[in-house]
Amino acid sequence: ANFRGKGGSGAIDGFMFALSLVPTIMFALAMITMLEHYGALKAARQLLTPVLKPLLGLPGSSALALIASLQSTDGGAALTRQLCDAGELTDREKNVFAAFQMTADAPITNFFSSGAIFFTLVAASGEPVMPVSLGVCLGVILLGKIFAANVMRLIEIRGSRA
Repeated sequence: ANFRGKGGSGAIDGFMFALSLVPTIMFALAMITMLEHYGALKAARQLLTPVLKPLLGLPGSSALALIASLQSTDGGAALTRQLCDAGELTDREKNVFAAFQMTADAPITNFFSSGAIFFTLVAASGEPVMPVSLGVCLGVILLGKIFAANVMRLIEIRGSRA
């Protein structure tokens, strides 16, 4: 007779979880827009290009979108679209950045809100079910994102030679 489903979980719980993400997404977009207004995009371009170019093949101006994509799928996508519309990213860079973003999208938000519970689980013997730390797991996720972006770089290079 209602949307709770059997045992108290169902469509409404999924909707409420999605709705709980709205404040963080709004805050992230507001902060990034404010920082961009005060010239953070220009400063990031100068400071972060020497780091991001060799690591991911991206200009430093993509740093704000990169940070936003670690927290919010929507925030990262919106800022990437703004970069593309402003001509800050080439098609090749856009593909590399999309590969980076889509591999474990919004890992900080999703990992700490949904995945961190696994680190509190204890086996019947009293030992932790997850024998590694949160930092190691998050590091593996971030390395996977960098690996995916560089695989896309290789694909783009091979595609341009053909």
